[in-house]
Amino acid sequence: MTELRRRMTSLDASFLYLERPNALLHVAGLYTFDEPLDFEEFLADVERRLPLIPRYVQRVVTVPFNLGHPTWEQDERFDVRQHVHFHTIGPEADDRALGALCARLFAEPLDRSRPLWEMHFIEGYGEGCAVFAKTHHCMIDGASGVQLIDVLMDPTPNPRPAHDVALPLPSPAPSPFARTLEGLVSAAREQWDAGEKLWKSLSNPGTILSSGRTTIEAAAVAARNFLEGAPQTPFNGTLGIDRGLAWVPLSLNEFKAIRNRLGGTVNDVVLTVIAGCIRRYLRALAVELDVDELKVAVPVSVRSEREKGDLGNRVSLMVAPLPIAVDDPVERLRCVAAGMDLLKENDQSGQMHRLVGLTDLIPPALQLPLARLQPSQLPVNTVCTNVPGPRVMRYVLGKQVKTMVPVVPLGAGIGLAFAIMSYSDQLTIGITTDTDLADAWKVADALQGSYEELWKATGLERVARDRRIGT
Repeated sequence: MTELRRRMTSLDASFLYLERPNALLHVAGLYTFDEPLDFEEFLADVERRLPLIPRYVQRVVTVPFNLGHPTWEQDERFDVRQHVHFHTIGPEADDRALGALCARLFAEPLDRSRPLWEMHFIEGYGEGCAVFAKTHHCMIDGASGVQLIDVLMDPTPNPRPAHDVALPLPSPAPSPFARTLEGLVSAAREQWDAGEKLWKSLSNPGTILSSGRTTIEAAAVAARNFLEGAPQTPFNGTLGIDRGLAWVPLSLNEFKAIRNRLGGTVNDVVLTVIAGCIRRYLRALAVELDVDELKVAVPVSVRSEREKGDLGNRVSLMVAPLPIAVDDPVERLRCVAAGMDLLKENDQSGQMHRLVGLTDLIPPALQLPLARLQPSQLPVNTVCTNVPGPRVMRYVLGKQVKTMVPVVPLGAGIGLAFAIMSYSDQLTIGITTDTDLADAWKVADALQGSYEELWKATGLERVARDRRIGT
């Protein structure tokens, strides 16, 4: 990891400001093993790696009256046992039982008086075990979360040797007066830097026209999405506090084969499967919508090469159409690919990134009250985030990680979200639901059916799958 920024950016802090009891904003990962691990050895292994991720021993410290964004300060009372917890489930427990336990854990808030992460060691899952890890979104995005996997897990069965790096000595957090003064200075500096950057861009007539046009276009797209809203579905509505969690492990090589045979990108294929999934799920509920498309938010990483070792958030997003009315899966893929190509051609993610950057011009003292004005329904129906995971197998204490399941939070009014992670030759789709609005495992069944329908349309013969992928 590179040197950590002490004060949060506007984007990082927004995940704290926007969080609500019924819309917690932490992300998670579920990691399963075919073989058992020893809890005490696991705990010790996590503890010895903490010097490599010093953010894991820092807590959030706010500035009085929110005159500056929060800072990360060393937790003087840090105890790894407050973050790594032990659970056990019966040997007869299947994926649904594991999903139910992890969904309950996911629905619990992180303690803001401590570093914002937890790991839950789950013993008794089949003949092996599982680990469910939660981290607040203000600390990581999808790409930086994968970097944490590379620190906490090994690329071979031989664990990395212990490092000589030591955690910094605990020091008391700054006093309220010092935090206020530092916050004011930091906010003034950020305002100055943002204003200077804006002034420099305005000093060049060509840049003025280009930047101004781009900003206006981005604002127009955002305004249009908010004004149009999203079609109403059974899984859009007021969120409760209970969550459902399911997942479908699939073959990454088959996704690539579908892409090669039918066109588009792997991400287009994923969105096509999800469009077909929602179509099947709504039909199973006997729900007929009078619209041809739903709206899906697709986060996009804008992390540069030099930022790859950084934690925090470097994301933008696109709002893409999901053609749920198209019956033919091949035509559905063509529609998805054409829609995504148009968004890329118009650089919607770049436009949204510039628009989000304008929040740096808003004083921190105003950002918190503005966040409280968030609408009860975001102008999208669902979220689909796709993160490239490790390309080779990962190991913990010499035991191979069988499956990696990504888990994303739900936003205002969005009771169904999808997270996709590739891992070695797998591509696993994690499904998060509000239990009052959607049934996670019924969605999983619909997703499996949608995938098989698209695979059949390729006319390709299926190679015998590894037992990790399933049938």
